[in-house]
Amino acid sequence: MTFAKGKKIAARSTEILAALLALLLIAAGISAFVCSRVIKVTQYDVELDGITNPVKLVVVSDIHGKVFGDDNEPLCELVAAQEPDAIVLLGDLFPSDFQEADAAYVLHLTEQMQSIAPVYFAMGNHEKSYTARYGDTWIDAIKDTGATVFDETCLDLELRGNTIRFGGSMGHGYLFGRTEEQFEASSDYKILTEMQESPYPAILLAHWPDTVALSDGPQRWKIDLVLCGHTHGGVVRVPGIGGVYAPLQGWWPKYDYGEFRLNAQMRMIITSGLSGHGQVPRIFNLPEICVINLH
Repeated sequence: MTFAKGKKIAARSTEILAALLALLLIAAGISAFVCSRVIKVTQYDVELDGITNPVKLVVVSDIHGKVFGDDNEPLCELVAAQEPDAIVLLGDLFPSDFQEADAAYVLHLTEQMQSIAPVYFAMGNHEKSYTARYGDTWIDAIKDTGATVFDETCLDLELRGNTIRFGGSMGHGYLFGRTEEQFEASSDYKILTEMQESPYPAILLAHWPDTVALSDGPQRWKIDLVLCGHTHGGVVRVPGIGGVYAPLQGWWPKYDYGEFRLNAQMRMIITSGLSGHGQVPRIFNLPEICVINLH
């Protein structure tokens, strides 16, 4: 091969790579635009001992103050179309850069969902941060809508003739820098123990997967079903590979999206939620609501 011919091939290769990169950037831009407007529905079928009549839950998570269409009407219509027995608001409804007035948005969204089906409201890290800054009066307003709020608490609730123990936790189901004695004295340990010892099917609303999935959590706990958000599906998803980044877990997270078996009993489902992460848009990662069909 002559020098001139080699130089020509190298130049052609550079042109091809530049064209491919341009196509990728165009595809990413189109995807980001679509992902800012289109919501998909993801279905999961879960068999639990003790469920005698089918139950349908719709999970809405990580909207971060975003509004779809006019007053979130497309979102509400999509949720209503699933005909849920209950709606789970799984945290981070407040935006990342929340202001005190954002409580009105969260309250209004809860009222919209409560008009469709009973709402089970679980705290996310944004709700925790908002409460630390502005107080908990907003929680009383949420309860006044008729919604059930879970904040390191659990309740045995009746749904379509089934008794199910629901609980909510933003804690860590492992030592997390504590001694075993400190851990066993914590609210984290208490709520997870109450869920594990339930005589009924137990569903934990844990905004972040870290609560049970990290460290020795899967060895410590045997809770039937854990519903999580927080990861935004990895924000940017690489087809065939998965999510690129998740808060707390970092780059190429293990628990980014979908269904996981943590042990013989405990199943975890992570919804990708509805918003991007901060200023980073979702790419190749449609926003979603989750439908959990319990059998």
